[in-house]
Amino acid sequence: MNSPTIKISKMLDELIRSLFDQYAKQTTIIDDVHLIRQLEKYINLGLLKPTTYLYTFDITDLYTMLPQEESISILKTFLLQFNHTHVRGMKIGAIESLARIALTENVL
Repeated sequence: MNSPTIKISKMLDELIRSLFDQYAKQTTIIDDVHLIRQLEKYINLGLLKPTTYLYTFDITDLYTMLPQEESISILKTFLLQFNHTHVRGMKIGAIESLARIALTENVL
């Protein structure tokens, strides 16, 4: 990709990826093998009960766009939720500004 904002996007991904993995990976299912392992873990912990409902759904458009400002708000909330004022030396406000640039100036 030759988008003018690709370097900003990659830098933000590198900056935020470790936090996302640390805090959200435990609730993210990667594939069907991972799902089976997680279900076994839930059974062993007594979390999967006869009254538990399991749902499936098909994603028809993986690239549905979230509103840009809502996406930035979600990112900021995620970072602040864990009392972070900086991520690897960068202030949350700077991350928010860079995310806004990457989202609003992205052209393909």
